[in-house]
Amino acid sequence: MPPCTKKMKHADNDLKLTEKIIEKLTCPVCDKISRPPVKQCSNGHIICSGCWQKCLRCPICREKRRDIRALPVEQMAEGVSVDCEYKNDGCCDENIVYETLELHYDTCMYHRVQCCPIDGCEEMISMNRKGELQEHIENVHKVMVIDECGEKETVLRKGMRVGKMNASNQHNMGWSLVQYQKQMFIVVSKQSNEMFSVTVTGLGKQNGFGKFFAEMRMKDKNNKLCTWKEEVHTSEERYHAKMKKETCTSYMKIHTKDIIRNFTTNGDDGQSKINFEIIISQCTK
Repeated sequence: MPPCTKKMKHADNDLKLTEKIIEKLTCPVCDKISRPPVKQCSNGHIICSGCWQKCLRCPICREKRRDIRALPVEQMAEGVSVDCEYKNDGCCDENIVYETLELHYDTCMYHRVQCCPIDGCEEMISMNRKGELQEHIENVHKVMVIDECGEKETVLRKGMRVGKMNASNQHNMGWSLVQYQKQMFIVVSKQSNEMFSVTVTGLGKQNGFGKFFAEMRMKDKNNKLCTWKEEVHTSEERYHAKMKKETCTSYMKIHTKDIIRNFTTNGDDGQSKINFEIIISQCTK
């Protein structure tokens, strides 16, 4: 057999092998290439980690979900070239080495995820396009930007009615967009029958955002000032924590019964309400 024919045969075999590996890596739920960590059921059926979190059973054999990582499949895929899953949306990057896919998606402008910090929103948004998340919050959720910034800190004064929630209205929520030190933050206040909480999230990626703190100040019925302080996490950090089923502890919370007992006043309409301040400051050290 001539050398050129042997080379063509080897190339053809390599192509078929690559196609088989990509087929093996393709998730049967979302039809996308599974990225590390790849999951499998006890019978060896592959599923991507994102769909694995949503499925209670294997979509192929209906076995109960188990936390099994398909390391042999990942190792088999090392060095294999794949296209970005957003190729049809406009991404021009081709022949991406499989084990570097996550690095690619960290910067891909077409990579969209559920990163909106407002509860219940499932909109797919790009974290790599600066301003897209803010634009989504302003246009879809109709949240206005408040630009009342001092040099050392910005103070947001808020009020909220509190009371017992019913089955049709289980949460009382409020949102504000705040600009400070050329960065954008969303302040989400939420009250349920069990808990009152305030979350401050920086809109953007962790790298280059800076370190900020959020403090909640509230006076009790004896006019004593009470404070709660937490470090601010970015929307990127919260998204990755959600994917890993971890908790970002950057929220300030109080039991609703303690709020009603110690901090509420009666408004002109006779309903109970609370007044509080949110202070955002930057760590300069």
